[in-house]
Amino acid sequence: MWTSTSERLAALDAEWQQPTTRFRNFPLIARYHAAVQDEPAYHRLDQQTWTDLNGDELFTLLDGTVSRVGQQCLYHRLRSPLADATALREFDAAAQLFGTQPTERGRAQLALSRLASTEAYYLADLLAGDALPELSWTATAPALVLLLLATAVGGFWEPALWLLTAGQLLVHTLLHFWNRTRVVAGVRPMLQLGSLYRAGRDLGRLSLPLKPLAGLAAPLGRLSSIVSKVAFLQFEGQLQSDLAALPWLILQYVKIVLLLDFIVYHRCRRDVMQHAEAIRAVYEAVGYADCAVAVAGFRARYPHCAPVFSTEETGLHLTAAYNPLVPGCVPNDLAVTEASILLTGSNMSGKTTFMRTIGLNTLLAQTIATCPAAAYAAPFRRVVSSINLADNLPEGKSYYFAEAEAVLGFIQQAEAEGYLFILDELFKGTNTVERIAATQAVLAHLQARSLVVASTHDGELGALLAPAFTEYHFSETVTEADWYFDYELKPGPLTTRNAIRLLARAGYPASIVQQALALSRTLDAAGAAAPGTATG
Repeated sequence: MWTSTSERLAALDAEWQQPTTRFRNFPLIARYHAAVQDEPAYHRLDQQTWTDLNGDELFTLLDGTVSRVGQQCLYHRLRSPLADATALREFDAAAQLFGTQPTERGRAQLALSRLASTEAYYLADLLAGDALPELSWTATAPALVLLLLATAVGGFWEPALWLLTAGQLLVHTLLHFWNRTRVVAGVRPMLQLGSLYRAGRDLGRLSLPLKPLAGLAAPLGRLSSIVSKVAFLQFEGQLQSDLAALPWLILQYVKIVLLLDFIVYHRCRRDVMQHAEAIRAVYEAVGYADCAVAVAGFRARYPHCAPVFSTEETGLHLTAAYNPLVPGCVPNDLAVTEASILLTGSNMSGKTTFMRTIGLNTLLAQTIATCPAAAYAAPFRRVVSSINLADNLPEGKSYYFAEAEAVLGFIQQAEAEGYLFILDELFKGTNTVERIAATQAVLAHLQARSLVVASTHDGELGALLAPAFTEYHFSETVTEADWYFDYELKPGPLTTRNAIRLLARAGYPASIVQQALALSRTLDAAGAAAPGTATG
């Protein structure tokens, strides 16, 4: 159905203002990230940290992209924090441009819509070096075709040659169908090169002040030399309809006789490999523009600030920071200089949400130069977390052993310095005494090299880690009639216990509650828990 430009612009603007809950195929979206994640980089967010920070949900919240290439680049950007203030300022300016210039944004979105097909996801396959399958014999295909034509023509003088022609036709047919699947797999990403070229060309014509678009002329020129050859590969798809059945059948015979699939594929593969840098330059420039469009949409919907990066301070300063994934999230302030952070509080009081708030602000500051806060100031840091660590049961490992292995990885990473470690209740899988001892040793080791944000239910840790860690807590209010959380960060350790009282509010029998309270007092008196440091 034909759609006018104004209708397309209206639809694109509506999607930009409020991204829909469209299905997102994350294995395809992550295809570009998977293709380049082994390349040198300041940092790549590991899968555990991505999961801990609800990465897929974060991506969905930000995903106001138009193109599939933009989706892939946004996903890769979110998992690849930078330590480059200049690059982040340039991206900030690009997002501001699209947020304040609706006409320019609309024109860019129209250009990007050329890559809206799901097939565009497979363009990322062309960026992984020698990604296209090689058919070694295809280099000899022209010689095979010439031999077949020679025997066919020579048969008019020596009919016996036609037997050789028939044999060659059989060989051509077997080659065609035997290798058909491999050729189709290799051709699939190449079929989108034309759309990539036109999207890049249209963006270039807009003369937008985006650095990646400024140098597109040369890569587009190199890419255009491939597009004409790829057009032949697209021709067959255009014939696949009932009305075009006869032309399609004729084309199949011609392709078998002349081995056209293999000759064109071989040449296109060679050109793609020769011009891989140009293809990647156009791909990443298009993705960059689409990422800036999406971030501009996020900024229009959520309170935010631009980050301030410090090379001298080692702390973290947040004002009215919140987690955009939590509706109605209570904003909190935080200001630490040399010390790390130890959080206490009962379950559901807001510790984990606040830890994620810190992680998300740090991540978004270094990826899209946009923080869900009123102010953010910190040096560059690599974010690593352990919040939702699960048992490694498929390998027969207990929770404790799986966690011990993960923490060892943190200790090894910390040797490089410049990390933000977000750790939720370390060593939950062991007894109290050893948990406190091991946690204190690990946190003290990590804090000497990086910023650590850790939570615990063991109030003893505050005294053991002071002054290297500053204590904060979250608390709840429990009355005879009700209980509620205010989710506000408060300085100092938690000095009240409400866990047993909450059992009463939840409807536990009075006998159980009274027995638990009596035993708690006995344990306190015996020194099993330090007075004034209980956490829940």
